[in-house]
Amino acid sequence: MTAGQDRESGRVVTLDLLRGLAAFAVMVPHYFIYHRRGAGTLAETISIAAVEVFFVLSGFVLGPQIVLCVTRGNWVTLRTFLVRRWMRTIPSYIVALLAISIIFGEIGTPDFYRYMFYVQNLFWQHNTRDFYPVAWSLSIEEWYYAAFPVIVLAFGYLRRKNPGVWRQCVIAAIFFIVAITLGRIAFGSTSDWGGAVRRVVVFRIDSIAYGFLLYLFLVRAKLVWDLRLRCAASLALVATTASILYLDAALLAGDPSALLRYLHPIAAAAFGMSAVMFFLSMDAFVTPGRLKAICGYMGHISYPIYLFHLAVLFGLARAAPEQGDLIGIALYIAGTALIATLFYYAFEQPILAARPRYSLTRLSEPIGPTPTPE
Repeated sequence: MTAGQDRESGRVVTLDLLRGLAAFAVMVPHYFIYHRRGAGTLAETISIAAVEVFFVLSGFVLGPQIVLCVTRGNWVTLRTFLVRRWMRTIPSYIVALLAISIIFGEIGTPDFYRYMFYVQNLFWQHNTRDFYPVAWSLSIEEWYYAAFPVIVLAFGYLRRKNPGVWRQCVIAAIFFIVAITLGRIAFGSTSDWGGAVRRVVVFRIDSIAYGFLLYLFLVRAKLVWDLRLRCAASLALVATTASILYLDAALLAGDPSALLRYLHPIAAAAFGMSAVMFFLSMDAFVTPGRLKAICGYMGHISYPIYLFHLAVLFGLARAAPEQGDLIGIALYIAGTALIATLFYYAFEQPILAARPRYSLTRLSEPIGPTPTPE
């Protein structure tokens, strides 16, 4: 696939499906958490796990572009990467932020501007009112785009001998993950794990690098064993890591020990990596047709669903506070999906088409095929 060409034939559609399912897995639990109707550890854990899947998936699908930046070793390619990411994420985010700020009357406040510049949770929770709570993960994503490729490039410049692209990327990613993990252990708060550590950029930016590391290893491994066996093995990993993550969350609810907190980001990354491997393996079973189109559609609306679902939730709660669970959640899901669909085709798609392209070099030259283009 030529760099910069987001052709549907070059997409891994099951990763689109995973992205869409993760968006719904964040959206639906938030309804029950907000209304306090049967919400408990399970609903919160599902939502948290889905965000972690987003992190790993982002690192994975952006892996080829970061490798291209490293291979060329110039700032022009890095600039193209950053502009593409910012055009993909920031305009839609600003629209969603404006929408939810209007609902809460926060336009122009200091909290609004901290959200706008992705600094509300840079070192701790800086905002006095967290009226757009899902933005914490979006800040982590944006700072990863800006910081991680520069670190990988700088790592190559600092080494006297050229370690090779793959080795340079692997060593830099491991160094990055270890450094952030040690910082989290050394400086993370023991009294407010969720707000002061789990949702803070400087303590969680490593979560996306796990996806990049997964991309590097899967491409280099060149797995040739039976596809069905690979699917079964990755499904077993999903079940195992999901159980570990839920057990960790359940134990944390009753015993917030430091050990469980330190294990949580690792368990979450393991679950995200196993989910990506499973859906990647399943791509071979998706034939062209309606199912493939549905997978692509789920990927298209995933980002606006994540951005706008809270605005729909809060808006419906004010407009129709007495709706029962069945009617309320039906309106919530249908309304969010409709807004996401209209927003993608009317707003996002033209911006994506206008993004700059990399010069004509195969994006996958250094180490292997490219997954879903972003």
